[in-house]
Amino acid sequence: MAQQAIFEGFDPQIEVLENWSDLKEVSALEQASCLAQAANNHLPLHLRLETGGQALPAGHVPLARLLRLTPEDRTFPAPVKVQLPMCAGASTLWRSTTTGWEKVHSVIFDDCCATVMLDHFCDLVITGERVPLKGLGFLHPQGGHAQIVVMHVGCNFCQRGLELLCSDDDALKRLCRCGPSLQLGTYRHDEELEIYQAGKKSTMKILFDRLPLPCRVYAQSGLQFDVEIQGQNHHFEFEVPIRSATPAPQLAPSPHPSSTAGSASQAPAVAGAVGSSGVPNPTASSAASTDMRSAASQQGHLLLSGRFNSNEIIEYMKTVKKQLEARNVPVFMVEATVGQSFADLTRIGLWRAKGMITFCTSEYGAYTGVGYETFHELEFAHDHQLPLFPIRLCEQWPPAPQNNERGICQNQLVFKNGLVYIDDRQMNKAQHVADQIAESVARMGIFRTKLQL
Repeated sequence: MAQQAIFEGFDPQIEVLENWSDLKEVSALEQASCLAQAANNHLPLHLRLETGGQALPAGHVPLARLLRLTPEDRTFPAPVKVQLPMCAGASTLWRSTTTGWEKVHSVIFDDCCATVMLDHFCDLVITGERVPLKGLGFLHPQGGHAQIVVMHVGCNFCQRGLELLCSDDDALKRLCRCGPSLQLGTYRHDEELEIYQAGKKSTMKILFDRLPLPCRVYAQSGLQFDVEIQGQNHHFEFEVPIRSATPAPQLAPSPHPSSTAGSASQAPAVAGAVGSSGVPNPTASSAASTDMRSAASQQGHLLLSGRFNSNEIIEYMKTVKKQLEARNVPVFMVEATVGQSFADLTRIGLWRAKGMITFCTSEYGAYTGVGYETFHELEFAHDHQLPLFPIRLCEQWPPAPQNNERGICQNQLVFKNGLVYIDDRQMNKAQHVADQIAESVARMGIFRTKLQL
């Protein structure tokens, strides 16, 4: 409080300047920088002007917001510590004085912050060498629009700014990261980055003191988009994360015959997490949960997997989905609309899945060769050790798709005797099914949200 009282009469102010022309005697700053560079490198003096007609220090670009700290004409009783956030590559801090610009030698550069002690306020400028840029892609889960975010390579300050954008509903929170990233190389301050899509051009002015910078683009097809930059095409799309291939936990055989394992009194089993008795396997559950949490930064969901070959099964799946949503269980069911790709939506559904509910009709798991289908969904879940919540809707167990050896073999492997299912062959117990799944999910702690049981 005593320290604060010393400065009460000074009314300190901080103003963020919009561009270099607002600084004091920019030409003096440029000259000082050129003289210093020439002296250090034994080079002839030369001046450099960046695009836009604004003078910049030779070979330097601004790597922090341009600040004006006032009152400039007052000397403080004690030095004031000033910390300025900055981007990677920062090497020099300049301050204004009554005789012109001078380099501050007492500045300490640490990570993404510069610290200096001042006995009076002034204009402050941090400059440095140009650092390569990269572009990151983000897509809305339902397609339609996307964003490219430009930031410095290897810059902690840009990374923190990106994290803030990703946490804001009005920025990137509702979008999902896609890849691969685009290496843009080096640009000049104030240079325009030209982005082409379907013959249309968008421009983004590169301002090193404002990074990271987002630019909205269009996702032409479902959950992917292409852009042309510097004459080269770049493709962004959702990527299913690659997880470590660890052996699936071995479960004890079920003490009950498979024909009676799905009685209504039994709790649903989760592959590698719940045995036939319905008691969680702590070791397997922990391994599966850790693997899943590392797979996606978002909370994730349970993917509803089923054959959409009859209105009856589709309506049943929707009913179970509604019942689970009423219990605060995050679920995802692929429902493509006009202009969207069923395969793309399935890909994002798998990418975010923390478990899978399988609606096992007689043809579930059939290999048809059409791409994204229940065969590949089940294969993905098994390979990545996702918890399974099987719902038996057929007479024969496991499901045995007609004349489909690949599907039959995989079903027998995945839906083994140690895996308990929920039996609803009449498709009239959606509420009971949802209760059983919600109870098992809560027991495992798959989601952070509180479930309504």
